Amino acid sequence: MTPDFDAIVVGAGPGGSNAARKLVRSGWKTLMLDRQRFPRLKICAGWITPPALKLLDLKPGDYPHTIQPFASGSVVLNDKYYVTDFPTTASYGIIRTEFDAFLAKRAESEGATFLQDVRIKAIERVDGPEGYITVRAENGQSWTARLIIGAGGTGCPVARQWGEKSKEETIIQATESETRIGADVLKKLTPYYGTTELFPEPDFYGYAWYVTKGDWLNIGIGRFSHKTRQLDEHRQPFMELLRKLGRLNGIEDQLVGFGRHAYKLYDEVPRKLFGDRFMLIGDAGGFASKWAGEGIRPAIETGAFAAAVADEALRAGRFDAQQLSKYRQLCDAAYGEQKQTRIGSLLSNIPASLQKSLGTMVCKSAGLRKKLIFEVAFGFEPVTE
Repeated sequence: MTPDFDAIVVGAGPGGSNAARKLVRSGWKTLMLDRQRFPRLKICAGWITPPALKLLDLKPGDYPHTIQPFASGSVVLNDKYYVTDFPTTASYGIIRTEFDAFLAKRAESEGATFLQDVRIKAIERVDGPEGYITVRAENGQSWTARLIIGAGGTGCPVARQWGEKSKEETIIQATESETRIGADVLKKLTPYYGTTELFPEPDFYGYAWYVTKGDWLNIGIGRFSHKTRQLDEHRQPFMELLRKLGRLNGIEDQLVGFGRHAYKLYDEVPRKLFGDRFMLIGDAGGFASKWAGEGIRPAIETGAFAAAVADEALRAGRFDAQQLSKYRQLCDAAYGEQKQTRIGSLLSNIPASLQKSLGTMVCKSAGLRKKLIFEVAFGFEPVTE
């Protein structure tokens, strides 16, 4: 049979829309599905690095929505701010509701078929030279394609079916609120307006944040799941600190309710990222950065990797695991192999007291803070153009 599409991308976030856009630009008939209707809420602190924008072929001046240049960031310990300044813009704050809708619509305008409110009921694979993928929706609709890319985040149905998730994965729990307050009000609430304010947890098993972006305020907290009994038990002290600092004066009753999200870090426990006729990208593949849990750039980049490998497979007419194995190679080259190392083993066994001492030292040291926290962990990179 002749499939309806060359490729189906499940999930229309930055990774999925980037993959779909690159596929249609290569001449392939591509369907992009999402379970929600855009613009939709996405739990995310919402900052994006200059390299990530380059991967999207997007210049800040050409983006028509909120984009807050960040040239400074702070780490807060015991109410004391340790500030790191960069000579120029080193990162940007965006609103995921706006950003994701813009990218999805851009992919659609360039030729991708974009269907929303699609609840997937089943994904079936027919192997062999004339094989294909069938995606069936709860409303009875179905579509076929030569291959499928799972980009549906932590709960992606492609990852659930073929990702071989393990109970040993490192999972982050996060809760966040993002509210349009108004720039004038936010500037009065914090002397650090237009920057990222980070609040490491006392045990250094997570961090909270207070980020102002244009008219918007984003506050939240994320922690390692295995070190967290109830996330609210950690959010409440953070909110008390914000009240003490005056960051919520007159606006607390306006805050949008906190949403929740969980995702896998790129750790020593890999998911099955590819197989016959499928690849997993972004959070579906567990690509959030190990040190900061940042997921936008890895989603965009792995979307580009998957599109390039899919292009080669479609041209060759081969969709078996061996043909798609280059995707794993590209991911390993970019992010490192997912295996336990001697250093990793040592770090995982550091006593809590020593970990706290080392974390405090890094936060207080100007050089270490800039290098390890903002540049390595959060990808701050001064814009040179």
